[in-house]
Amino acid sequence: MNKRYKKLYLDTIAKALFENYECVYAVDAETFSYRCFYQSDSYSLLRLENQGTNFFDDIENNILRTIYIDDQEYVRKMISKKALINGLKKEKFYSFVYRLVIDCKPLYHKFRATIDKANGHPHYLIGIRNVDKAFRQDKAQAEKLSSMHSKEITHLEAILASSEGYLEANLSKNSIIEISHFEFPKEISKKLKKPNSLSYSEFEKWRIDNYITNNKNKYIEISDRKYLINCFKNGEKRASVSFSMKRNNSQQIRPCKEVFYLYQDNASKDILSFCVLYDLTEQQRKEKEIQDLEQELQMSRLRNFTSQMQPHFLYNSLGSIQEIILDDPIYASELIGDFTTHLRSCIRAMSNDAPIPFNQELENIKAYINIEKMRFGDKLKVVYDIKANDFSILPLSVQPIVENAIRHGIYQKGEKGGTVLISTSESANSWNNLIKDNGLGFDVKQFETEVFLGQRDSTGLKNITFRLDKMMNASVNIDSKKDIGTTVTITIPKEKLG
Repeated sequence: MNKRYKKLYLDTIAKALFENYECVYAVDAETFSYRCFYQSDSYSLLRLENQGTNFFDDIENNILRTIYIDDQEYVRKMISKKALINGLKKEKFYSFVYRLVIDCKPLYHKFRATIDKANGHPHYLIGIRNVDKAFRQDKAQAEKLSSMHSKEITHLEAILASSEGYLEANLSKNSIIEISHFEFPKEISKKLKKPNSLSYSEFEKWRIDNYITNNKNKYIEISDRKYLINCFKNGEKRASVSFSMKRNNSQQIRPCKEVFYLYQDNASKDILSFCVLYDLTEQQRKEKEIQDLEQELQMSRLRNFTSQMQPHFLYNSLGSIQEIILDDPIYASELIGDFTTHLRSCIRAMSNDAPIPFNQELENIKAYINIEKMRFGDKLKVVYDIKANDFSILPLSVQPIVENAIRHGIYQKGEKGGTVLISTSESANSWNNLIKDNGLGFDVKQFETEVFLGQRDSTGLKNITFRLDKMMNASVNIDSKKDIGTTVTITIPKEKLG
């Protein structure tokens, strides 16, 4: 089939299968390259790619930009390559509902896919359809939810987006009304096709005997039908329990939480439970990452503090001040004030690494430079070009770079001395800090190689770069040339600062 007729053929198939859809994609089932046949005016506002080399590789960025935040994890799971392929092995169509943000409003859309195997070259045909109005106005859904408290309605929307499985049970009649998403072995799947054939108590006993591991006794207590009925009668609309369970046909253990939402049917007065299973594996992983990051930031802050409080600097500074007290007590008093300012900044940074106004960091920089000038005299020249100061920065993030410029750039020139330029500026999207010296400079690539081989220490700069990146999304760039000097630029995006 030539390209022209192939396009017409796929266009015809797409129009037949996806009439009234907002967007229609064709995805090569072998290479996963894709292109878009059609986009409505409203969908085109999302500015998604019309074609690409891998549909699934491009999904993540689209999810972060366009999918309602509460539905993002759910969409990641449902639109994965594995989920799509497995879904179309079981059914002719694979579909699910989620919320897209259009004009700052979360609107329900339906993802629908099928596979076209014509001409020996299979394609996935995917359509996105706006179902917001129908979804919200569905009378059957409204009647089903009308007996539930508004809080439970909010929970239900979240459940559909993030749960591993849920079931609805009539506790009064000890029967199961509906089951969805749960994993079951073949021997019980047939029974579950007719939920009324299996009572709630039988179902929970089967789960406890075959799946629940850690905290089993607590699960038995909380999931008990009589216990849940008593909870509702005592005015409690919700019960929950954390536990661990095995995956289907696997020894893999995963941390879980089950929530039992309790309500009463208005017509029959029966007490019902909406039982929802959450897999906490990803949540615990993220919590561990956050905990590790916080610990690393704390250690980075302590290392940064330690690097600034080097004994030789303290001793040399105090010794030099002591020498000039008798000759020039006024100057010595000023230096003690500068030394106190610098010491206070170091101690404050150790206890609190929250961003501070740039002017506070500048005050510490000037105090440090005054101390160094006491020792280096007119050989050290410093130029301040502060064009912007209405922003925040992490404490002890600029001052150590200024210190490096003086100690490793200017001091190394000996009697010639040199100049350090400290400047700030504002652009449309960022605040910019520049520290430039005309010292000896160095080969950046060689420096990086020596650091990698452990021949040179760059702990201080690593700490600063790490803290600025993780806490302010800021970047640090180093440009240096031998015998010319070094320029370090810190760029802080404005959106991160708020």
